[in-house]
Amino acid sequence: MDDSTEEGNAFAIPDLWQRSSLVHFETGEPSAEIHALLPFESESQLLAFPHISFALPTLDISSDDPLQTFRSIGNDKEGTAPFSYGQFEDLELLDDLSTLSSDGGSGTTDDILGDLWSAKENLEPITQEIAIRSWERFHDKSFKEPRNVYISEAGPRVFDATLNHVEAEGVIKSFQHQPVPPLQSDALLSGLIQLALGRESRHFRYVEKEKTFKPVVEGIRMSGYTSNSFNSLTTAVISHGSRVRQARGFTTVVHGSKNARASLVAIASGIDTTISTLEAELSTPLASITTALQLQVLLEPSRVLLDQLCETIEKAGKLKTDEELLSMLFDYTQHLECSAPWLQPIMNQLLAHTSRPWLEALEGLLGLRPGDVMSTISVRTNLGYLKERKSKLVDQAGAEVDDSPHPRMPNFIGSDFAEALLEAEQSLELLQVHEPEHPLAHPQSSLEPPSLQWQFSWQDIEQIQARAEKYEADVLKALKEYNISGTFSLPQVHKVEQQLIPSGVPSETEAFSTKSISEIDSPLSSHFNPSASSLSTTVTQILNKTHPSSHSLNVPPTSLLPTLSFQPILSAQVRLLSHSTVRLLFHSHSLRTHLRLLHSYPLLANGPFLVRLSHALFDPSLPSAAYQKGRVRSGTAGLQLGARETTWPPASSELRIALMGILTESYHGSPEANGIREKDRGELPGELSFAIRNDMSDTELEKCMNKDGLEALDFLKIHYRPPKPLDVVVTEGMLEKYESVSRLLLRGARVGFVVKEMMRYEREGRWRRGKLGLVQRFKVEANHFVMTVFGYFGSSIEEMWMAFERRLDGIEESINCYEVGRQVEGVHRLRALHEEVLGQILAACLLRKRQELVMRLLEEILGLILEFAKIVRDQDEAAGEPGAADGKGDGGVGKVYEPFRKKVRVFITVCRGLQDQKSVTGRKDIFDGGKRGEERGNGIGRLVLCLEMNGWYMR
Repeated sequence: MDDSTEEGNAFAIPDLWQRSSLVHFETGEPSAEIHALLPFESESQLLAFPHISFALPTLDISSDDPLQTFRSIGNDKEGTAPFSYGQFEDLELLDDLSTLSSDGGSGTTDDILGDLWSAKENLEPITQEIAIRSWERFHDKSFKEPRNVYISEAGPRVFDATLNHVEAEGVIKSFQHQPVPPLQSDALLSGLIQLALGRESRHFRYVEKEKTFKPVVEGIRMSGYTSNSFNSLTTAVISHGSRVRQARGFTTVVHGSKNARASLVAIASGIDTTISTLEAELSTPLASITTALQLQVLLEPSRVLLDQLCETIEKAGKLKTDEELLSMLFDYTQHLECSAPWLQPIMNQLLAHTSRPWLEALEGLLGLRPGDVMSTISVRTNLGYLKERKSKLVDQAGAEVDDSPHPRMPNFIGSDFAEALLEAEQSLELLQVHEPEHPLAHPQSSLEPPSLQWQFSWQDIEQIQARAEKYEADVLKALKEYNISGTFSLPQVHKVEQQLIPSGVPSETEAFSTKSISEIDSPLSSHFNPSASSLSTTVTQILNKTHPSSHSLNVPPTSLLPTLSFQPILSAQVRLLSHSTVRLLFHSHSLRTHLRLLHSYPLLANGPFLVRLSHALFDPSLPSAAYQKGRVRSGTAGLQLGARETTWPPASSELRIALMGILTESYHGSPEANGIREKDRGELPGELSFAIRNDMSDTELEKCMNKDGLEALDFLKIHYRPPKPLDVVVTEGMLEKYESVSRLLLRGARVGFVVKEMMRYEREGRWRRGKLGLVQRFKVEANHFVMTVFGYFGSSIEEMWMAFERRLDGIEESINCYEVGRQVEGVHRLRALHEEVLGQILAACLLRKRQELVMRLLEEILGLILEFAKIVRDQDEAAGEPGAADGKGDGGVGKVYEPFRKKVRVFITVCRGLQDQKSVTGRKDIFDGGKRGEERGNGIGRLVLCLEMNGWYMR
C-alpha cells in the first residue's frame, strides 16, 4: 500500500451544516409547502380576539426603588406606553480579556461590570427587535428565524383564540350546545380529579336514577381542548368515577343488610378495602397532575381494575349461596391468568379475603379451630349441605343409591374430596359423642392446628406442607400415648401470656403500660383482619408496579392453588380422624364381632344354628308346639311344617315356644361371644332375635297362608339392630339386603329338608317297587338340583365374606401403626366395603333386580319340587288304606316332572348366558385389588358345571 495515500476523515459528517429543505437559503423564510401562521398586521385581525391582550405592561424606571417598579406592573392607566425589549448590539469577538483593560484605561473588570448594571440608562425601554440567537444567525447576521407552524405549541390562549376565530368564520363547528367560554384549567382539572374518585364537585354532579355523573353545564371544556376531545376525555373519567360510586354503593347496601351471607359481607369488605387503597394511591399522583392527558394515563390501570370489580359485583348479587360466589371468583381468577396477569394478584387476595368465613366454618367442621366452634347445624347450613332424603332410591341395576347428604362445595374442591370432608365431619361427631376425652374430640390450642389459607407462592406452599406434617406427627404422638395409657400430654408451646394485672414492681408496671399503649395505638388491620392488610398491600404494589409476581416466575398455576393450599392440611386431618374413628369402632365397640354375627345368623353360616332351626321348623318327629286341650307343652317342640294338620301360619305363642333358646344357645356356644364386652354377655348383641315381618303386602300374606307353598316362611325374619355408633357401618339398607338373602336361604333349607326326607322313604308299597321309575328319577334330580344350587350359594357367600375379612384384617393392622402420611381406611370406606360385599353376595345369589327373571324361574322350580313332595306324601299316606292305588299309575308325578325338567333346562341355559358375561356385578371387585369378576373367575360357571356335568338336561 502506498503510504502517501491520503486517509479520509472517519468522523466527517456530510452536509452537517446544511439547512433544512423547508427553508429558503436566500431569505430564510419558510417554503411554500408549510402553511405558516401569518402575523396579525392589521387592527381588524386583532379585533377578532377582544379578550386577549397582546401588549405587555410598561416598566417604570423613574423610581429609585426597584420593587416599586415591579409593583407598578398591571396598574398602568390608559395611554401608558407598552413595555418592550430592545436588541443588544453585536459585539465583536475579543481575542483576550486584556483588551478590556487596554481599551478602558486602568479600570478593573469588576468596576466595568459594576458600572454596567448600575447605569440608569441601561434600564431604558428596549424598542428594538429581540434577536434569537441560533447557529444560523451566528454565521449569517441577516438570517431570519422561520415562524413556528404549530398552533398547539403557541399555548392554550392562542389555541382558544384561533378556535374562536375559525368558528366565527364558520369553518368548523365544535360545540353541540350553546358555546361556553373555556374554563380555567386548574379549576376544571380539580373537578376531574374529584370526578375520578367518585365525588361530586361544582362542575359535575351524580344522577342517582341514571347511576352516572353528568356535567353541571353542558358543553364545558378546558382551555386548550376542543369540545370533542374534551368530551372524550370526560367520558372516560365519568366512567371511572361511576365505577367507584357503584362499588361504594354495593358495600354500603351489603353492610347495611341484616340478612347478608357471610361471603357476601366478606367480598363487600374486600371491595371496600380495594377502593380505599385505590383512592389513597391515586391521591398523591393526582395532586401533581397538570394536564388532562396525564390524568387519563394515570387512571388507565385503575379503570381496568374497577371494570373487573364491577363485573364481579353484578354477578355476586345474583348468586344465592356462598359456594356459588366462591366458584365465580375462582373462575375469574383463572381467566385473568391469561387475559390480565398483572391484575391476577389482586383477585387472588380478594378470593382469599372472601373465602375466609367459609374456610373458618370448614375448620370448625373438621376440628381445626381451637376453643368453641360453630355448631354442626350452623356449619352445615354455611357449607351448603343438602338435606337428607328419607326415601330410598334404586337404580336400574337394582343397586341402592346412596341417600346420605351430599355437600355443595365450591368448584375448587373436588367431589371426591368433598365426600371425604363430609365423612371426616361425621367421624369428628362420633368422637365427640362416644369418646369425648379423645385428643381430637375438642381441638387443643397446644397442638397448633394449622389454619386453611390460600397460598400463592411455592415458598408458602412448602411451608404449609411442613406445618401439616408437624401437626400430624404431634397428634399421632398424642394418640399413641392416649391409646396405651388413656391419657396424653400436649407439646409445650412458647407463648407470651398477657398479664392482665401487673405486679407491684415499678419496672414491670411501666413495661406493661407501654405495651398496652402501643397495642392500642397500632392499626386494627394488623391485628383484626390480616387478609384486608394483604389485599391493601397487594393493590398498592400492583399500582406502583412493585409486586414480586410481576418480576418472578415463581408462581404456581391457578388451577393447582386449591390442591396445593388446602390438601396437605385437610388430608392430614382426614387421616387422623379416620384413624381415631376406625380404632373406636374396632376396639371400643367390637365392630368385627357384630359383622361376624350378621354372617353367622342372617346369612345362616352357623352350622349348629341352621340344623336346630331346620328341625324346629320342618321335623315332623318333634312334638307339636300348637296348643292342645288336656296336654301340657314341655321339652323341645316344633312347627312341623309340611306335616301339620292345623292352620298356617302358627300363632305367636306357638312360634315362640318352637324357636325358644335356639338363638341364645347357638350364640353363647359360638366364637362370636368371645368378642363381646363383659357387660353385654347377658343379652344378645344388637337385640338379635326372631321377629315377624310387619311390612308385608296383602299378596305376600296370602302366599304365606299356604303351608305347602314356597313362601310359607316369608313372614319370619331374624331381627338385628346395630348399636350406636355401629349404625354408620351397618345401615338400614344393608339390613334389608341381609333379610333378602336370609329369606332365600331359609327357603332353600326347607326344600333341602323336604328332598332329604323323600330320599329316606323306605315304606312298603308301589313307591318302593317304583324306585327305578319316574318317581325315583324325580327324587334324584330334585335332590341334585337343590343341593347344587344352594351349595353354590353357600360357597359363594363364604368366598366373598372371607375376602371381606382379609380387608378388615388389613384395616385393623393399619390403625395400630402411627406413621405420618399412612393412609387409613375411614368409616366411609368401611361402609363402602360392607356395601360391596353385600352387593357381591346378592349377585351370586341371583337377587339383584336385573336377575329378577332368573330368580322367578328358580322359585318356580322349587315350587314344583314342593308340589312333588306333597304328591309323594299324600300317596304314601294312602298306600296302606283300603282302596289305595295299585301302583300302576304315577299318581300325577308325570305332570310335575315334565315342567320341572323343562324349567331346569331353561335355567341352565340362562346361567350359561350369565357365565359368558364379563362380570355378574358389573363393578370392580374391591376385595381382590380392584379386579373384575372375569379376572378372578366367574362363579356362575361352577354352578353350570355342577348342574350338568354330563349334559343330562341337554339330551
